[in-house]
Parts: sequence; C-alpha cells; structure tokens
Amino acid sequence: MSTNQPVAVERQIYQALNELPPSGFDELIQFLDYLKHKYKHKAEQGREVVKLKGLWADIPFDVTDQDIRHLRQRVSAQLLRKV
Repeated sequence: MSTNQPVAVERQIYQALNELPPSGFDELIQFLDYLKHKYKHKAEQGREVVKLKGLWADIPFDVTDQDIRHLRQRVSAQLLRKV
C-alpha cells in the first residue's frame, strides 16, 4: 500500500476489506489491535522521564550504617530460624 492521499488510502483499505473473506475478520481485528498498541507505545516513549533524585532531600531520615547493619542481622537471624 502506498502513502497516497488519505482518501485514496481509505479506498484501498475499503477495497481490501471487501475482498477479505469473513473468516479473516478475527485475524484483522487482532492485527488492528496490535497496531493500535504499537503506535500508542511509541507515543508514550516520547514522554519525559520524571527524575526522583533529591525527592526526599528535605525530609529528615536519620538512619545510620549501624542501624542498617543491626536490621540486616535481625532479618538474617529470623530467616535462619525458619530454615
């Protein structure tokens, strides 16, 4: 199919649809759904990525390395007791 004027393309689509046997309608609908998904996905890829760096910079979050180490040890001990 060439990239003619929209009216010519519509005629080509209409003609192809009229020549398609009814047994091919389900497959055509599946293919059209695929194309809609494909082009929607491409349009969404152009959206700007939201940057999260520094999102919590103004929130006090006082956790030390020692706190994290202690928590890991507790979790490991609990897991080992279950095994």
